[in-house]
Amino acid sequence: MLRPRAQILAQARLVAAALTVPILAAMLWFSIPRGTWLRVLVALAFVTAIYCLGWYLVRSARICISHDGMVERGFFRRDNRIPAKRIAAVLVVDVYRGSTAETDRQLFVVDAAGELLMRMRGQFWSAEDMDTVAAAFGVPVRRPEDPLTWRGLRTQSPELLYWFERFPLAGGLSIAGVLALLALVLILLMSPDVFVLR
Repeated sequence: MLRPRAQILAQARLVAAALTVPILAAMLWFSIPRGTWLRVLVALAFVTAIYCLGWYLVRSARICISHDGMVERGFFRRDNRIPAKRIAAVLVVDVYRGSTAETDRQLFVVDAAGELLMRMRGQFWSAEDMDTVAAAFGVPVRRPEDPLTWRGLRTQSPELLYWFERFPLAGGLSIAGVLALLALVLILLMSPDVFVLR
């Protein structure tokens, strides 16, 4: 059984604390004199629930390998059962991180028609785990000699990427929209004209 990198949860705790504690502390400081502190506690409960859901999704992710195939439980989906007889090849690609010289490894398990069966991203899985999957079923492993850029990977194999990686502008706008919606919820919680909590 393979699990995502252990440091993901530690990094997520640090990022969540750095992003939420100062903002919520300031909101609470200014809301106490106005009598709207209960709204800040509701916002805190909302943020805590989102964090707990994310923690659960990361903790439940895993890949189980057996002689007859693999079972992947991803972050946002139920078990993905992959029979060994469907696995035709593994593609291992190093992709540059933005405009830096550092790379992240990406592993793609595909069938005979080139359809993506499973993907492992270096941000979440170790190189050792990827090597384990690549060698598990004795299928050809293709490794380009040189790293690719994201643009190059999108051009060569767009069918292997998530929608937000194929269309980065749409992905960025979606993230901005979600953040704007969360900000609107917080603004509404702090607005004295929306509802009164006593």
